[in-house]
Amino acid sequence: MKKPRILLVDDDEVYLFVTKKILSNLSEEIAINTFTDGEQAIEYISMCLKENVPLPEVILLDINMPFLDGWGFLAEFKKMKPSLPSQSVDIFMVTSSDDPSDLKRAQNFEEITGYVVKPVFEEKLAEILTEVYNKRW
Repeated sequence: MKKPRILLVDDDEVYLFVTKKILSNLSEEIAINTFTDGEQAIEYISMCLKENVPLPEVILLDINMPFLDGWGFLAEFKKMKPSLPSQSVDIFMVTSSDDPSDLKRAQNFEEITGYVVKPVFEEKLAEILTEVYNKRW
């Protein structure tokens, strides 16, 4: 069984620490990479493609970040889609924004699998992993 790969993209260091801890508690087998802005995450995905490194299956993406925010990440990711392998990448917007306009905007991106409002607890992360990894948790 291959090791699940998750990418956390959020500028909140506390959120990254806590989420990483929760995910590790759910399974020690999860490989987690974290980035504090969308530009770093796009560069990581580009590196994966160039060096034939497996892509993350799940990306937990914040909206509001410095440099390249979640919307900018999605625009860049969309451009990369033709060069991605057939393996799907599930992107979940994980944000403190419960603004209806953000939710509506997110619905316009077919790349987004789900929209989750913070705080995110262990139960919700387990639900996301179950959805993506077919009941492994």
